[in-house]
Amino acid sequence: MWGEQPGVTLDGNGRVVTLNLSGFGARGVVPDAIGELTELRVLYLGNHNELIGGFDNSLVEGRIDARDYERKMLLRDGREGLSDELKRTINNDPAQPSIMSNRIDKFDVAFGNYTNGITAISRAVMRLRLLEQLFIANAPVGDDMFVDVEEGSKFYAESKEWSWGDFTNLTDVEIYNCPKLTRLPLELLTELPNIQSLNVALNRTITGQQLKSDWEAIIDGKSGATIQILYLGYNRLRETPSHDYLKRMTKLGLLDCTNNELEVVHPFGKEISPATIYLDNNRITELHAAEDGYFCGVSQMETFSCSGNLLTELPDIFTARSVYVMQTVNFSNNRIAALENGDQWRGVNSATLNLAGNRFTELPKRLIGSGSIVQTLMLGSNGMRKIEPGALKGANSETLTTIDLSYNRLTELPYDDFSASNLPYLYGIDLSSNAFEEFPYAPLSINALTVMSIRQQRDDEGNRTLREWPTGIGQCPRMAAFYIGSNDLRKIEDTISPYILLFEIKDNPNISIDLSSVCPYIEMGYYELIYDSTQDIRGCDALNLD
Repeated sequence: MWGEQPGVTLDGNGRVVTLNLSGFGARGVVPDAIGELTELRVLYLGNHNELIGGFDNSLVEGRIDARDYERKMLLRDGREGLSDELKRTINNDPAQPSIMSNRIDKFDVAFGNYTNGITAISRAVMRLRLLEQLFIANAPVGDDMFVDVEEGSKFYAESKEWSWGDFTNLTDVEIYNCPKLTRLPLELLTELPNIQSLNVALNRTITGQQLKSDWEAIIDGKSGATIQILYLGYNRLRETPSHDYLKRMTKLGLLDCTNNELEVVHPFGKEISPATIYLDNNRITELHAAEDGYFCGVSQMETFSCSGNLLTELPDIFTARSVYVMQTVNFSNNRIAALENGDQWRGVNSATLNLAGNRFTELPKRLIGSGSIVQTLMLGSNGMRKIEPGALKGANSETLTTIDLSYNRLTELPYDDFSASNLPYLYGIDLSSNAFEEFPYAPLSINALTVMSIRQQRDDEGNRTLREWPTGIGQCPRMAAFYIGSNDLRKIEDTISPYILLFEIKDNPNISIDLSSVCPYIEMGYYELIYDSTQDIRGCDALNLD
């Protein structure tokens, strides 16, 4: 009948191999009897999924894999921060990879809540030498997490010989959201010989200094060189271990230090090449390379994210001379106004480079001029007033396909920078919420241009500035979406192209336009017009205008 119980999995011999007590409200000390389950592979005394709303967190069979926490709490598409106009066109284009994210918003997580009343665990658990995963989460366990077996227990005599060092199969450990801890259980974490995934996120009662000390002890322990995934998010860490410690984590592939109190982050050095580093939402004011010139190796790097910090310069920790191209580099929502080392800044190779929400007043020439390889460049919400001629020219400028310059104060674009010869593969550009008085024609010369948005142009006093309609825009061979709403367009005498399948003119109160050329397509549902019913739109009864 054990096999009929929720949270229990048996092997072919009827032995318990998985025991998941998550969500059952267990209370007190896990008793000595746990030592009977010597075939157990997976033991969940709570897990990180229990606090996520809207998910079925019960596990009847199987196990939680090591990347589950990353997928739900950390992983994002680097292009998520693009404007809605650019994202919509990209997602509607079967030729473009969709911008999708399954990440859980932190508003959906009940941080800090208990889901069980487990206060301690009998050391009889140390008989379960076949364990592969041990999760302890959302529980009021204290610093004395493991308690001795009772003297009358049948395990008492053998208990002196038990050692965590015998747990060669135990690779995944989670000590998550245990609000009574003031330190990590080092007797476990330093003696286990083969930890590969360690989740110690959301233990905010551990001080930053203590957590740093515990991290160092773990590196000094038996698994320092075997850990591949380390989750440290939502803690109070203020400083990472020194370079001399970090360079010993030779197999580290993922580091999560999000939502801490980090001020000092030491480098790993060239020899350590993680795939993913998350440093978001801390108090970091600077990042520097190690003596070898690298913050970390980039041969495996996919994502480096350091958004929501206090950086004032874009760190010089990568190089455009690298043969490797990262997937995402994110320094959004800092206070960056310049490049570290100025004209000597070495560049960065990344499919997506997110610098939105910073304080660049003009685009640094060295950003692209260094030879950086960038496909999607996000520079929205900087207050940028100028792009100097040549600022988008570099040895690899042709790799740029999407540029988001929305929410700046730009009034013009340098023609040669946005020409077909310099940006031949430009797919989309967003210039919304700037201060253009004349339409920037330069990007229209690019045959690949598919989406352009130039909504809501205002001067510093909030007055509408753009009245010029781009005559002949329908001649752009691939233009599929054009947004020019919330401006001050007047009478438009141009023939509207039926090839622009999404045309947005909403909130142009003085507009007068004839749509007879596209009305048949509107009637067939092939053409999307975003407009106000009060606008003077003629030539198409299908719009049911009064």
